[in-house]
Amino acid sequence: MNQEKPLIKLYRTRTFGEKISDTFDFVRENWRIMLKYITYLLLPVALIQAYCTNNFMLGYMSLATNISDGFEDMLPWLGSMALFGLVIYLAMFLLIALVYTMMQLYEQRPGRLQGITFDELRPGMMWRMGRLLVLLLTSLVVMLAIGLVVALVAFLLASVSLSLMFPALLLLALAAPLLALVTPIYLFEPIGVISAYAKSVRLGWKTWGGIVAVGFVLYFIVYIVQGVVSLPWSIMLILKNVLTLQSSDAGFTATFSYTAIQYLLGVASSFFGNCLMVLLFIGLAYQYGHACDKVDGVSVDKGIEDFETLNVEP
Repeated sequence: MNQEKPLIKLYRTRTFGEKISDTFDFVRENWRIMLKYITYLLLPVALIQAYCTNNFMLGYMSLATNISDGFEDMLPWLGSMALFGLVIYLAMFLLIALVYTMMQLYEQRPGRLQGITFDELRPGMMWRMGRLLVLLLTSLVVMLAIGLVVALVAFLLASVSLSLMFPALLLLALAAPLLALVTPIYLFEPIGVISAYAKSVRLGWKTWGGIVAVGFVLYFIVYIVQGVVSLPWSIMLILKNVLTLQSSDAGFTATFSYTAIQYLLGVASSFFGNCLMVLLFIGLAYQYGHACDKVDGVSVDKGIEDFETLNVEP
């Protein structure tokens, strides 16, 4: 008889190894249902993303080899860059909202995620999509304010001594992980966005090492696998660009078959690249749950009922 796997609770103090293993265990337990809804949501986005990525990269390579052509030739590329960024944000919004809604319902439903329908996922996803938009707009303001402060400090330090700029920039880089938990905090708790930033700094200050370690390991894994997945598309893109620059006749790279294959490889690269980001988002959520339990004493014995008091179910 198959023994049911233990429930992977969000709010629990974990060692570094447990954070990584719980991340992979959650994916291993729910990969079928996750892949189903990720495909449903992100495959149409990947079709657009591949088109934008191809145009963006080809425009970038062409621009890099024709720098003296003037600003007017940059306008189409800038448009492609803006569309490329918009599609990336849309993909990440959908993925984060889906994954964090699944992680919440995973503990709330008697059958975990088995048999879950999109109607069950939709309210939580819509609530989180709205909060992600608020978080994005707030983050832009925060980043602008930080940028102005950094520019002012850099100017003042440069007027005193250029040697002081490196320690100041290093200190800023070391402080960046303090804001890493703001997304899971704001998407799992019914608090304001400013309170989420304040709590992220407080929890991040006391669990800085764990944030850096988990983020580095999972990002490294995602980065390596994404590089392998996107390698065929990258080779075809570079080959087409090189042949186009060397001769007005691009040869077989200008054929419909080559372009179609390149596009399909771009779709696969975009889709699976987005799917891999699930590891980073889940790992960050478990780091958040660990920080809450370690710093604020959220007990693992409270169960589902107390879990619901800490989180909003839209």
